[in-house]
Order: sequence, then structure tokens, then C-alpha cells
Amino acid sequence: MSDLTLSKRAQTIGDSPTLKINALARALKKEGKPIIHLGGGEPVFPAPQAAVEAIIEKAKSRKIKYSPSTGTPELKEAVAQYTLANYGQKVGPENIIVSAGAKQALFNFLLAIVNAGDEVVFPAPYWVSYPEMVKMAGGTPVIVRPAKGRLRVSFEELAATVTDKTKAILLNSPNNPSGQVFDADFIKQVVQLAEKKQIFLLMDDIYHKLVFDGKVCPNPYDYSQDGQNLVIANGVSKLYGLTGLRIGWAVSQNRSLISAMGRMQAQSTSCNSDLSEAAAAAALTGDQRCIEDLRSLLQHNRDVLMAELEQIPHIRVQKPQGTFYSFADFSYYNSDSQVLAQYLLEEALVAVVPGQAFGMDGHLRISFCASEDSIVQGVRRIKRALENLPIKEG
Repeated sequence: MSDLTLSKRAQTIGDSPTLKINALARALKKEGKPIIHLGGGEPVFPAPQAAVEAIIEKAKSRKIKYSPSTGTPELKEAVAQYTLANYGQKVGPENIIVSAGAKQALFNFLLAIVNAGDEVVFPAPYWVSYPEMVKMAGGTPVIVRPAKGRLRVSFEELAATVTDKTKAILLNSPNNPSGQVFDADFIKQVVQLAEKKQIFLLMDDIYHKLVFDGKVCPNPYDYSQDGQNLVIANGVSKLYGLTGLRIGWAVSQNRSLISAMGRMQAQSTSCNSDLSEAAAAAALTGDQRCIEDLRSLLQHNRDVLMAELEQIPHIRVQKPQGTFYSFADFSYYNSDSQVLAQYLLEEALVAVVPGQAFGMDGHLRISFCASEDSIVQGVRRIKRALENLPIKEG
């Protein structure tokens, strides 16, 4: 049996830290421990009624079968209307791929464009899966780190990392984990850089409507010439609180790229759940007030979290402009965020995600998509636990 070995790829790809913390929190809750989960990435918001009714209607039909590999016509039409309404772009079915979450759409994209040795550039802090997915596709992740004390890179910092080996730039704004939004000038310059260098630009827009204080996410198409190198990834998980459907999509004017992404999907997962697709289409075409209701609730929760975090001495936190995450610097207490997160889970019974997973150690990602009571009590538990912690300055 000793001759049975795993691939080098399997040995180099790490676990998803966010899924790992979710599993650990669930296990501790099952043991009866009063865990407060502030590490989650899904709103505790009820599913839109239109999506629920669509699931029931589809289930009653008893016709739950294979669907077209890249998405049902009904869902593609809903995505096309969403794209027109939110980006001013008219797209057809050939410009759209529906996947098992925006995550699969992003992975299909990388599989379709990356050759061995190609570099994919993205800023820190980054979503935990970016480096691993780039490596799985055979590429080299190139991480752009912001200046000390900042959570956003400058255009100059990002542009300096683009080389002849760069195949794509990935941008997530509003950003998971920081909640920061890249401004219009930054987006404009990156769009123009990508077009000039003839490299792909994927905008991970999964949180693009969950922004606060009257902010609006810049539309990259406002600065694009023909959009052939531009890809927009989105989904129903965050805006509609439908994480369990596992439905996302990618849109591009580059039909050859979308076709290639479709081939990657057809040869791996074949197709999406048509039950989920029916629900996602209903969410996109149904009453859209649910998005504003969620956004408003999250802005309130953000303010509650900020008020509580202000009571903890020696941490540095920038007010999130969107998403449902904050990314606070706790390095005064311990610069090893993995150790600190484990301590808080064991001593305070509060689950948070270590910043190390997002490329910035010393930070903790604290979600505010939980209930208001959980946010208040969770941060107060953290404060008490830190008061008893021997200081390890980084």
C-alpha cells in the first residue's frame, strides 16, 4: 500500500480555511457548546419567496432532470436582463455560463485561459480560494500587497506586478475579507491596463450591490473598449442569501472564452441542478426589494459591529464599505492570527477566520451577517478573552 501516492497537486493544495472553521463551529455546537459564529459567509436572511415558490413548483412537477450544460434558457435570460440593468451590456445566451456557484465559474475561467507558467495577479487581502485555484489550473499566483496599515493596493502597486507572463488580473470589489471598495479611478486604470497589455480581467462582483452609505460600485464596462478581455462573475448566493442553491455565472462579450469555460464544465460537473436554476431565475426576476432589505440590515449590523469593536483597545479596523465582513488588525495581541483565532474559539467560544488565510496575518475576519445579538455578545466575549491573553506583539 505504500506505493499508493497522491498527486503533487493534491499535496500542495490546502484546505479552505473558511469551510474548515464552519465545520469546526458546527461540531462544537453539536457537542452542546454555546458557540457564536462570526466567521460565516452567508446571511441569516430568509430565502426570497419567489425562489421558494419556484422550488416547490418544480418539485411538484416531478421533472427534475439534467439541464443544458451551461444553464437553462430561462436562467440565462434572467442573467442577461440582470446584466443589462446593472452593467448596461446587452448579452445573449452565448455570452453567459451558469455554474455551480460563482466559484465554479471562476475556476472554469482559470482552466480555460491558464497555461503552465502563466501568472495571475490579484491584491491582498484576497478571497481564500484565489491562490489555490490558480495553482490547480497550473498557473502562478502573484499577490500584490498593500502598504502597511492599508487594506487596498494602489494602481501603481498592482501595475508594477504585471509582466509578460501575466495572463489575468482578478479583482473582488467590494472585497472579501476587508469590505473595502475600489474607487472608479482605480477600476478605470486597471481596465485600461488590462486592455493595453491584452490580458484578461475578471471582476468578482458577488457583493456588488451590498454597499453602504450611498456608495455605488464602479461599472468596469464604463471604461472598456469592446469587453473582449473582461469577465464579470456573480451569483445569487450573497445578494439573495441563497448560498444553498449553488448557482453563479460568468458573463463576457468574448464568446470563445465562454464556450471554452462551458467545455471545462461539461467535462467535470456536466450541468447544474435544474431545481436550483429554477429558483435562481425566480429570484432574479421576482421582487427585488429583498436585496435592499438585506443591504439595509447589513449596514445596521456593520454599525453595531463597529461600535462594539471600538471598545477593544489596541486593534485597528477600517470601516467596511460593503459585503458583510470586517478585517481588523489584532496583531497587538498576537501576530499569528491562526493561533489567536484558535484561542478565541476555545476560550471565548467565538468563531472568526484568521487573516493568514486571506494573505494578511495578524488580522481576523469578523462577519456581521449573523444576528445583532450574536454580533454584540460575540465581540464582548472576544474583548473579555483578550483581557486575559499574554501580549505577543508582532
